[in-house]
Amino acid sequence: MRTFFFFCFLFISGGLLAQSDRFHVHLRSGASIPLFEYASPDLDNGCFTKTGFSASVAASGTLIGSWGLVAEAGFHTHPLDVSYLGYEKVQADPFLLDVTIRSEPYRILTFTGGPMYHIKPFKGFHLQLAVLAGYFASRTPHQVYKPVYFLTGPEFYEITTSLDRSFGYGASASLSYEITPCYELALDAELLRSKAEFQFLTGTGTIRTDTRQISMVNIALSLMLKLPSWHTNSAQ
Repeated sequence: MRTFFFFCFLFISGGLLAQSDRFHVHLRSGASIPLFEYASPDLDNGCFTKTGFSASVAASGTLIGSWGLVAEAGFHTHPLDVSYLGYEKVQADPFLLDVTIRSEPYRILTFTGGPMYHIKPFKGFHLQLAVLAGYFASRTPHQVYKPVYFLTGPEFYEITTSLDRSFGYGASASLSYEITPCYELALDAELLRSKAEFQFLTGTGTIRTDTRQISMVNIALSLMLKLPSWHTNSAQ
């Protein structure tokens, strides 16, 4: 239900942004830094993630004075620290001598939006602050384990991926410099959080649910393309 309302918000936002006086399209690329439980090297609650990659596209526009709306879609990946994960696995199992792990990264797709406030702190500079909420699609990595046991054990085993769809929230800040009247260069930062519940089928045929708190800071360079508002063109 929350996903339905969010996409309704995006649809309405698109119509409003098209009539804004300051309408920009943002093209971003940069680093995605996992935080808190998501980056923790804890077998029960952590994910052993490291700094990865983030790319997103966004649209923003002012509507009333300095207030406006922003909507964005992003893709974020976070590789695993497989060396640390293997070490913790060996420490937790007295019969495990060593283990080699091959793993894909965590992959997260986000669709967020919310209210925005825009100011000009210095000549040629623009500061944009926003509160975000929306939809997260988080996928765990496919992992292959090759263990070495003290006695006997499987030669290898794998953990397949799990996909969870959840509600997420956060905040963002963007400081841009106006290169020309048509485009700006910006340094963007955003904090995103979501609670994901990943389900796995166990060897006994039961379903195990792993709850993970997804937290990340995305720091990116952005190219902001300024587009003319539609209502201005219509008036002309």
